[in-house]
Amino acid sequence: MPANARKPALKNRTAVILMAAAAVLLLAALVWRIGLERHSLSSKIVRELASHGLSVDAAGLYQHAHAKDTSIRELMGETDMTAAVDASKQAGFSADIDRTGEVYCILSDLGEKGVLTLFLVDEDIELAFIQQTGSDEIAPIAWIGSESQPSPHGFPY
Repeated sequence: MPANARKPALKNRTAVILMAAAAVLLLAALVWRIGLERHSLSSKIVRELASHGLSVDAAGLYQHAHAKDTSIRELMGETDMTAAVDASKQAGFSADIDRTGEVYCILSDLGEKGVLTLFLVDEDIELAFIQQTGSDEIAPIAWIGSESQPSPHGFPY
């Protein structure tokens, strides 16, 4: 064979087999990604909040703090959590700030409505409330979409 001669192209059968194998790999990767997303912490949070009437995008969730073998009370130190506990209980969360485990503080910007603040212990939402931007006001998550405004004590008028 001369040096400048071309090698024969892949046989049709070989090309089909390679294309089929590539398609199977892409499909497997897609199924795996969907499975991972379905069971991710952010997806669990989105589903839980939806069951309480609040729609958030998983991409908008931001992990602000994380600590193992602690409680929300220990993580927050001297911060008064009374309004946050009351607002969370009003929304139907257990609000046990002394429960110990792996604690996450998750935030989500809700634009003009404020900042959604979540505290999770062992991936279960314990506290969920809205912090009003630029103030110390706290409101239950049910406040989103209502006509009422949060009070300085954290509850709608």
